[in-house]
Amino acid sequence: MALSFKEIVDATRTESEARRLKDSLKSLKTRMRDAGPTRGFARALRSRDFSIIAEVKQRSPSMGRMAAFAEADALRAHKIYDRHPAVSAISVLTQQAYFGGTPQLLRLIHRETRKPVLRKDFIFSEYEVYYSRHVGADAILLMTNVVTDPREFADLHDLAVGLGMDVLCEVHTEAELEILPESVRICGINSRKFGSDKRFFWSQIARKVRKDVTVDLSTFDLYGRLAARLPAECLKVAESGVTASNIDGILAKYGFNAALIGTALLKGGHYATEAELDKLQAAIERARPSHEGKHPAGTATKVGELAAP
Repeated sequence: MALSFKEIVDATRTESEARRLKDSLKSLKTRMRDAGPTRGFARALRSRDFSIIAEVKQRSPSMGRMAAFAEADALRAHKIYDRHPAVSAISVLTQQAYFGGTPQLLRLIHRETRKPVLRKDFIFSEYEVYYSRHVGADAILLMTNVVTDPREFADLHDLAVGLGMDVLCEVHTEAELEILPESVRICGINSRKFGSDKRFFWSQIARKVRKDVTVDLSTFDLYGRLAARLPAECLKVAESGVTASNIDGILAKYGFNAALIGTALLKGGHYATEAELDKLQAAIERARPSHEGKHPAGTATKVGELAAP
């Protein structure tokens, strides 16, 4: 059974429209006047040499249901994240149809944790930016393959920043680097093989062996181009496919400041979640000497300057 990326985005638009019918944009804007301060997502990532953004998701199109959420206490994962020293921030997937999340889950997790919370969803509108702030997000994800117009992307990015949130901008291809606004301060490279013209596969083999076959770590080679495109102080995040067994190699080759990790933490169950975090922390410590002071070739400080092909 195949599932297109467009189907996921369309389902997300349907969910958004249902929210808007219950809670108007005008109402959200009015309530924003009384919103308290956000926790500093970017500040938390900068608080250590290398940060982990640990994710809460109940299932995914590539791997099915996460083992950690097949157990009795489906909310225990974020409690592990909150107390583990390797975790700087928590990502909550709020898309319901294909990932089993809701904005209300994010609100609950934000109340029960001390660390900043990222709303990870297919955000495409002004309404969803306001709604993210309404449910307690300290940061949001903006994807260049969802919001493809550079001006619209910049407007949503700057709106979120104006509301006090940080923004993790996500790219997947070299062409998408051109969509990034000059105001970007956090950018991630997602190694997952998906896009509007590609397809997810619900691979029975992948689920049986519990191995995600929808990632391509060679995508991280975009790092050199990304580093040249953005200011040196821009935080750079590795997304998808990062595990305790490969993170030291990723750090040795690239200059990422953080990694967003979900499946590797959740596929083995709650007890495995904490054990995997311990392994990640140990691997990061081993890789630190080669990671510190790393300056990838082509790094530039001038926004908009691209390295030569």
